[in-house]
Amino acid sequence: MGVSSYFEFVTTLFGWILYQGIWAVLVDSGIVFIPIIAMVLSHVFDSHKGGDDEGSAAIQSLKKIEADFIAMLGVLIFAGIPLLDVRLAEMQYSKPALRCTEAAETIAGTDTGTTYDTTLATLSEESGAIPLWWAMLHWLSKAVTAASVAAIPCSFDVASVEYRLAEANLEDPELNRELEQFKRDCWQPSIARLHKTGLDELTAEETAEITWLGSAYLHSSGLYDRYHSAVPNPQWEFDADRDAGFEQYAAAGGFPACSDWWSHDTVGLRRRVLDYLPADLRDEMIYDDDNLVAQTSTVVLGTREREDVFLRKYLSVKRAAEAVGSDLPLAVTYGDGRDQVRQARFSDWRNSDNPLVQNAGNLLSAGAYLVLGDAGRDMGETGMALIGSALKAPAALGEGYALRNGISLFQPLALMMMVIALPFLLIFGRYTLRTLATLSIIYFGFHFLSFIWAVAFWTDNNLMHLLTSAGGLSVFASGASVTQSLILLYISRFLYIVFPLLYLTAVGWVGYQAGGAAHEMSNFGTRAGAIGSSGGAFVGQVATKAATKGKA
Repeated sequence: MGVSSYFEFVTTLFGWILYQGIWAVLVDSGIVFIPIIAMVLSHVFDSHKGGDDEGSAAIQSLKKIEADFIAMLGVLIFAGIPLLDVRLAEMQYSKPALRCTEAAETIAGTDTGTTYDTTLATLSEESGAIPLWWAMLHWLSKAVTAASVAAIPCSFDVASVEYRLAEANLEDPELNRELEQFKRDCWQPSIARLHKTGLDELTAEETAEITWLGSAYLHSSGLYDRYHSAVPNPQWEFDADRDAGFEQYAAAGGFPACSDWWSHDTVGLRRRVLDYLPADLRDEMIYDDDNLVAQTSTVVLGTREREDVFLRKYLSVKRAAEAVGSDLPLAVTYGDGRDQVRQARFSDWRNSDNPLVQNAGNLLSAGAYLVLGDAGRDMGETGMALIGSALKAPAALGEGYALRNGISLFQPLALMMMVIALPFLLIFGRYTLRTLATLSIIYFGFHFLSFIWAVAFWTDNNLMHLLTSAGGLSVFASGASVTQSLILLYISRFLYIVFPLLYLTAVGWVGYQAGGAAHEMSNFGTRAGAIGSSGGAFVGQVATKAATKGKA
């Protein structure tokens, strides 16, 4: 039995284990026979309501009972009674190569190599059971879905770069402090000197390039050679020639020039920040043969250039995230300018650019203060902060990264709940072909969600690549407009939420129509018999009248 994700190993096995247990309880209690008894009684009552004038009412009632019983018995045997075992050892996940950095592989349920193995180990000795119809439909759904997903070209996961960089925190307090000190002692004085001297002479590319700590222009122009650390740095040994005049601080460390402080091969900030980041993240972004910086850029970059591009992006995201605290929607961190920081400060309605939010905030705060005092005013301000978040930064409501990675959990959970509810759905649906057709299409539709989200993944990444191609660096460009980032956020939410909802709505409508068609087919034999009976009665009446006239 195939599955579409690691999580589906758990939910599929657990769902059919519960299905088997619930079905056994319903059989032992006799509840499974209630729809059949209700069907027989319904036709008997309908026959009696028709009176004796119809003559063949009893025969027609018997035919209806016979037709419905055969249909119900077929549904009960093939779609209700669990016959085939479901075991973890027989389950496997055919992982598609949606990311170009990954290869397709087949993963056994007994050894996934993930944290799911702990939970699966508790279920490894358990077995469920599945009816023949649902086993066939499960196999067909997975086969069609897997073939459809395989037809999608692979893509590089650039849509999650922003979030992954923001998650890779520099938790070393000394390194963070030193970065801030470098910014204060080196970068800020250099930028201030440029403002006084030759800022107007810079090209647009140079103006954009000097916005980060490791600016090549600030190094090559000699500005970083003019300044040095203002406090002793324990990472550097005291140099009598370089640090003349600071002999009293010799025991505490040296005073490196800004150029060395940043670019030294071993103790420079550039190297230390790179070494501190997780190795798998560095390799995927910079050093692998198919690294993301090279694969998403339209310019040829050497290893050191890729490191600088990555560092510039990383420090830009980190600075923006720290500037606004934990409320920052990490998706809105494309720039390192003041606009991006201001855009992220949505939590205070007083600073909102929307007059509606400001007026509503003032009104709510004043009203709450009159009724509840200071506590009420605080509650009002908190409420308006939430409203401001919704209007100004919709990303904060969903946290795009969690959405993209967690939305697919909906599918196995929905399938599990449907499997658990199947015995009751079949009983409440009276084992009719209409119920079976509707449930079958919905079941297939849930499985096919894997393809819908695979399409969303491909579209999201390629749109990200198209809309962030500034300077040929795509998503690794340090600055992009807030408008672009918001467009990408809205599109992402449409792809991962709205689009699947529209699809499920369409699946529900198709299931309803298919159920109606199945119902009409099941009634065809009964209607044909009724038509034949009516026709025979009509012929008999005509013959009787003709015979009477002949005697006259």
